[in-house]
Amino acid sequence: MTRTALVFALTMALCASAAAQVVPDAPPDRFSAADTNHDGRVDRGEYDGFVQELVLLNDADHDGKLSRSEASSAIDPGKFKMIDANGDGYLVIEEIDVYTGSDFAVLDANKDGAVDRAESARK
Repeated sequence: MTRTALVFALTMALCASAAAQVVPDAPPDRFSAADTNHDGRVDRGEYDGFVQELVLLNDADHDGKLSRSEASSAIDPGKFKMIDANGDGYLVIEEIDVYTGSDFAVLDANKDGAVDRAESARK
């Protein structure tokens, strides 16, 4: 009987500790992360800062450029070749800036100098 009580107590303790684990908040969506002043719009400065942060976060070997594998979590893999203007297999910030300039212009459908959540959701 004492052994059964001990097993029961240990089982309950294990279950309680598993149930008490803290679940982290979900990461913010990309729009919310880019909208650093929280005004519901992402202007060109916020957009460029967000892109540069993505480059830094994904540059695993810290060589100042993104390989195809490093870029795969940050951009659509099908766009890598288009962004890699010199075809060397790496993306440098200058190549990314050229692409994001045209990308921002497309996203800013109403041409007001900022992208709102509705514009960012367009495909």
